[in-house]
Amino acid sequence: MRILIAEDDSALASFVKKGLDAEHYAVDVSNDGEQARAMAGEFDYDLVVLDLGLPRLDGVAILRHLRTRKPTMPILVLTGRTRVEDRVQCLDLGADDYLGKPFSFSELSARIRALLRRCHMPAESVLTVEDLKLDRVERRVERAGRRIDLTGKEFALLEYLMRNAGRRITRAMIIEHVWNLSFDTCTNVVDVYVNYSTAQVDKRKVGRLATAIQVAFQQLGAYPTADLSSSVPIEQSLAVDRPVPVVALPHKQENPDLSELRKELEQALAPEISRGEAEVRVGHEGLVISLREAGFFDSGSSGVKVGSQAAFKRMATLLGERQYNIRIEGHTDNVRIHNPQYTSNWELSTARSTEMIRLLIVKYGFAPERLSAGGYGEYHPIASNDTEAGRALNRRVDVVVVGKPEPEPGVSDSPVSGAKQ
Repeated sequence: MRILIAEDDSALASFVKKGLDAEHYAVDVSNDGEQARAMAGEFDYDLVVLDLGLPRLDGVAILRHLRTRKPTMPILVLTGRTRVEDRVQCLDLGADDYLGKPFSFSELSARIRALLRRCHMPAESVLTVEDLKLDRVERRVERAGRRIDLTGKEFALLEYLMRNAGRRITRAMIIEHVWNLSFDTCTNVVDVYVNYSTAQVDKRKVGRLATAIQVAFQQLGAYPTADLSSSVPIEQSLAVDRPVPVVALPHKQENPDLSELRKELEQALAPEISRGEAEVRVGHEGLVISLREAGFFDSGSSGVKVGSQAAFKRMATLLGERQYNIRIEGHTDNVRIHNPQYTSNWELSTARSTEMIRLLIVKYGFAPERLSAGGYGEYHPIASNDTEAGRALNRRVDVVVVGKPEPEPGVSDSPVSGAKQ
């Protein structure tokens, strides 16, 4: 379920958001009254937590506005105004609940659950596809009566698809709702979650959960059935005791332009390369720029370090001068993460890659159609995870510059009918 927090105190808003994130809600935050009114009007939030003392437009005005536009949207007023007159005014204007500050987060969470139970019809609270059941309020997923544990993103993704059963859902719609990204990245992060969302469960649960998600994706219209049936079944691709075949790729001569780009990148990132924070190497598809966690990310965080922004800018400037396609790949070691923001290595690796996508588009003006992203968790190591040095090398984001090979003589550049573009 998606919740909007309208709160001018940034520290308090961050505290509440982290708590609700940990309970697997999708949470947006606004510190401005006019922005909060616009967001609440534009998006279909399941609940709004509303402070009264917002800048530019106070909470009472927002409450009046929303009650005329969306009379059934649950609104919980969270404010430092504790006078009886204030409580009466807000409740008469249509607030569903009123909680004064200071407050206990456990009480706020309980009040949110109570509002969601009251404000959603039973058919809306519990979603069902065959023997797959999802309880939106209690945050439970069951398959044939057996509980399945999902991460926050997996739960939000499955919930969104089940709520939109029968509708054609695009990747852009899923990215906007589940990952709270407003731009069309052409990222394959959605495909990553379809294929790998069960990797953190034990072997006994892999088959049940894989089948549950596959049923949901095929029957709810997220992708054409043919797209999934023509691929390797999810439960097979996730069998942790199945060896992964290694395919030998033919050696291609390096593109001369990529050779020049490699030299420029090595020169631009020389300080980071000398400190072991970055590496530029040739891969099967082109150049690979490895940005290691030690230099570019705080542990357990997806944001690029402030101190590494200059290096990131040097790299982005060089990549922006050429029109190669770029794929961002997030990787971790095999030490499982579990913090209020991320509950699996899949989530962290995916978040880092999509954050880089966001930076390249928003800050450096990259065309979205050039970019794609994926999170690979711990499953594509470049060193042994048995040592700290090896794990440090595996904690990285790879920026893959996909080379454009010269067409072979007599081979047409036109796509073959039925080939995936």
